[in-house]
Amino acid sequence: MKHQLHILLALAALMLAACDSNVLYDQTHSVDPQGWNLTEHLTYNVEATDTAQTYLCCIDIRNRNDYPYQNLYLNIVTIYPDGARAVDTNMEFRLSMPDGQWLGKATGRYVDGRYPLCYLQFPQQGTYQFQIAHAMRDTLLAGIDAIGIHLERVNSQ
Repeated sequence: MKHQLHILLALAALMLAACDSNVLYDQTHSVDPQGWNLTEHLTYNVEATDTAQTYLCCIDIRNRNDYPYQNLYLNIVTIYPDGARAVDTNMEFRLSMPDGQWLGKATGRYVDGRYPLCYLQFPQQGTYQFQIAHAMRDTLLAGIDAIGIHLERVNSQ
């Protein structure tokens, strides 16, 4: 029985390692508990070496269950290795249903959601910088705990 347990644990570890091998980038930044200032940009630096690979880009949002809105609008700036910039403004992420039911996984006072943003291929090798700021009407946005970027390889079949 003890031997079988070791085999099961080893298989579980291999499966977890195999799942993570598709993840290129996964970084989350906390937001000031007093509120996310409209002028504060969260910055993520992604090293891209494969220009042929397609990635699924997701935004991870952790909000508190006292977040006062159903959605979150974000502005996302992408700075390419050569300095070129792309700006996506007022991107909407729906966090709850109209009846107030959260769409993410609620645990205690927090709600965690992963929201697909786009599929992308990096046109250049090098470091890409993503800057995220909220685009809500509040200068100091309360109820958002953390924002992250998750990039995962898409397997071509």
